Amino acid sequence: MTGIRLQRAIVALVVSGVVVPGALAQTVEEPTAAMTREVKEAQSYLEGWFGAPVVMPPVEIVEERDGAPELPGHYVGGVIRLRRDTVGKEAELRRVLRHEITHAIIDARTRGNCPHWLQEGIAQFLDGTDVVSTNAWLRAAAGPMVPLFRLEGPFKDRDAPSRERAYRQSASAVSFLVARVGRGGLLKLIERLGQGRGFEQALLESAGLSYSELQQAWESSLHPAAAKPGHGRPES
Repeated sequence: MTGIRLQRAIVALVVSGVVVPGALAQTVEEPTAAMTREVKEAQSYLEGWFGAPVVMPPVEIVEERDGAPELPGHYVGGVIRLRRDTVGKEAELRRVLRHEITHAIIDARTRGNCPHWLQEGIAQFLDGTDVVSTNAWLRAAAGPMVPLFRLEGPFKDRDAPSRERAYRQSASAVSFLVARVGRGGLLKLIERLGQGRGFEQALLESAGLSYSELQQAWESSLHPAAAKPGHGRPES
């Protein structure tokens, strides 16, 4: 069940089409046909990719006047929060639902044991982010790549340029990793993280790479002549 909770108006959306009013609702707003369709599409797509049923998290639609998130959508505390204007844009709604539901899936499967860059990279990989333009942006950007191990924490406290770079590096690195180890390798990595492995060990078991080897191979794919050793987490 996916609950679409609006501030001052709560409904629960059952993907089968049954709509149940929320117990605390002052008014009830029935989800639009487009919203129902896009939730079904996102669920079906992600179930196919992950190869298992997806437990849909509640979705809260927030009016701009009530403190809507800066981003079009955000997953936190087990709830997806969407801006009202996101819901009215079909293509954007589809992208954001895939992205935020992916966060919920990864969070559940890894039990919260997942570097933030990997979380964001997988979410972008599955929401259809254009990695070709992302890689072109990174090649043109000034300054060295930020080591991935320095992107393990949330991006929200970074300034806007640093946050954009962190998102783009995450998308690029995960796209490279999937090309290297395939869907099966990425799912194995997620599984190992869910078993409590540290990222370095989980990566080694699923991809046969150390953190520093991943960093170097990924950077080399972007800048073949400029990649240098020493950007990964120091070996212990």
